[in-house]
Amino acid sequence: MDLGIERILQVKIPVSDLSRSVTWYCRAFGLRLGWEFCETGVVRGAVLTDGHERFLLGLRHREVIPGQPEFPGFDLFSFGVASVGALHNLIRHFDELGITHEPLFDRGPGGGVQLDVPDPDGTIIRFLSPFGEHPPFMGVEFPAEGPPTFYDTPRLPDA
Repeated sequence: MDLGIERILQVKIPVSDLSRSVTWYCRAFGLRLGWEFCETGVVRGAVLTDGHERFLLGLRHREVIPGQPEFPGFDLFSFGVASVGALHNLIRHFDELGITHEPLFDRGPGGGVQLDVPDPDGTIIRFLSPFGEHPPFMGVEFPAEGPPTFYDTPRLPDA
């Protein structure tokens, strides 16, 4: 069934320091401040966008979010890039800006290559190169030591 969904338009990230995060995301990813949201005279949220408004990145001050969620070490979303070469370009860009990032990680057959960049709160922003050919379903198991392994039968009930 076609639901008419074309893309994810916005991802919203909880942050501990809105001003610091706006500056970091704009600098790191070449974004611009598109909107800000004021509540009782205090700016509590912002939306950043690329120059073509292809995507929106929302930032919301954690203290006004129910539950005050934190995601250090967790990747909330991934940006897709055209190639592994694009990941190398990102590494050069981040290195020039002094922005911390992880080394490239090969995700194995059909999984592409990833680059992880922690934001000021430790939330991981992941970049993925295109996936290769893989079957309609692929399970990935991450053991405590060593590379991931793969399986072809879902383990979730009723999947």
